[in-house]
Amino acid sequence: MQMQHHLLEQCVDALKALRARMHEELDAGVTAELDEVIYRLEQCLENVNEDVMVDAELRARGLEVLAKCLNAATNLAEIVHRFFGPQ
Repeated sequence: MQMQHHLLEQCVDALKALRARMHEELDAGVTAELDEVIYRLEQCLENVNEDVMVDAELRARGLEVLAKCLNAATNLAEIVHRFFGPQ
């Protein structure tokens, strides 16, 4: 699938920001997966054309790791709610 170069740059920046914000909440395996996806997407950005090819497997991995990050955030929110929730 082709993706516009500037949109892919925004996606990579968003994934980097997610990693920075959640580095303490994510386990090492999820962090490694996220780093790999970011690295591979950055390789796609080396193509200087307006449209960049991102293969289906990489797109799927990106969505999977994003889901894992969101799941970690949801689990953390539930733990905080249970611990500090209404008395």
